[in-house]
Amino acid sequence: MMELQGINVLVDGYNLEMVQGTGIKTYGVTLIKALTSLGVNVDLLCSRYSNSISSVLNEALFFDRQNTTITSRKSQAESILFAAIQGFQEAKEIPVSDFVIKQDGDFIFDCLASSGKVFNIYDCYKLANNLYKLFPIQTKLRIPKKIDIWHTSYPIPIKINNAKRITTIHDIIPLKLPHTTLDDKKLFFNIINNAIKHSEIILTVSKTTKEDILHRFDIQPEKIHVTYQPIPIIDNYNLVEADIIPTFLKKYKLKFKKYILFVGAIEPKKNVGRLIDAYSGLDTDMQLVIVGKKGWLWEDEIGKLEAIFDRGFTRKVKLLEYVPKKDLIYLYKGAFCFVFPSLYEGFGLPPLEAMSLGCPVITSNVASLPEVCGDAAIYVDPYNSDDIRQAIEKLINNPQMKAQLIEAGKERVRYFNMENYAKRLYDAYSLVI
Repeated sequence: MMELQGINVLVDGYNLEMVQGTGIKTYGVTLIKALTSLGVNVDLLCSRYSNSISSVLNEALFFDRQNTTITSRKSQAESILFAAIQGFQEAKEIPVSDFVIKQDGDFIFDCLASSGKVFNIYDCYKLANNLYKLFPIQTKLRIPKKIDIWHTSYPIPIKINNAKRITTIHDIIPLKLPHTTLDDKKLFFNIINNAIKHSEIILTVSKTTKEDILHRFDIQPEKIHVTYQPIPIIDNYNLVEADIIPTFLKKYKLKFKKYILFVGAIEPKKNVGRLIDAYSGLDTDMQLVIVGKKGWLWEDEIGKLEAIFDRGFTRKVKLLEYVPKKDLIYLYKGAFCFVFPSLYEGFGLPPLEAMSLGCPVITSNVASLPEVCGDAAIYVDPYNSDDIRQAIEKLINNPQMKAQLIEAGKERVRYFNMENYAKRLYDAYSLVI
């Protein structure tokens, strides 16, 4: 087995700290698990409120779900000043003892090895981004431990001790589809440039993202390495007997194989509005189930429901803003099909999750989605709601095609298993250490 035994890697907690999941948070968890499997000692840098000389109180403050109110009571200037003062100090180690009720286990305890440490500097990521916006310089932070590699799962203008840096860039959507995000485009461009300049290598989750970066930034192709992303679905859930799923679905008032599923944030990029238009033209008794939190301009995407289906639209379209990961697995397994007409994805994890759980996939013919899904999906023009509708109709009327997609999906996901991901990660790290 390949190993990077004894290497100390610090991973950012920028997305891992979020209470609810994101694609990059999922990436961070699987990154840490893969590095740990290669013998790496992985530590984590967080930015929660924790500012006491007492280690016991530090731990309690770190895991306090009310810590965000501390920031909200301060003005932005006060918050940045307070964070800046701490930035001149060493990061504090959070002991993470057993006395704390581990509500945040998915972001700390499930992904760190027993030898891994959690370091914390309050608001360090907000500080770094704000300072970089004002003065294009990296924020230097000190960790009370020798760090060999500082691996950021998102471009962050932070320098750690004398560590070499690896940065993962998932996509450059703010520059590709600027109308679909609220990002400060100039700041985003400059932070990506900074990451390219100060990183030993750049990792991407698809060839599509690599080509996008090469097209818009001054960087040599050999500095960018495609590792893709593993599927974090737990294999044991695939062992669930099919006759248990209909009973479970009663929790959401759904019938087995009698609904079309979408999973993703409700925002312009995900293209939920055209999916609703496509569904409205179907002659079917199946429901449309939309799982995802409301993002930017969500009203423009789903505000049309009452106009299309009248006030009783909830009988046709079910909105589930957030469901636990375990429940989501059952929703995938119980769906007739999964439709994901996104306008752009740097990788596109939900279609692979659906495939891994035996759910046939209809997705967009743009960006990385054909690269990732291969021959295991039906492809549509995401800008054409009629094309999306016709693809769903084709699947409804062709049971043989559905069966073929399910089998092709099971084969496709093997390429994105943890073992293959760890090998690609090892090859990239070997160029740096």
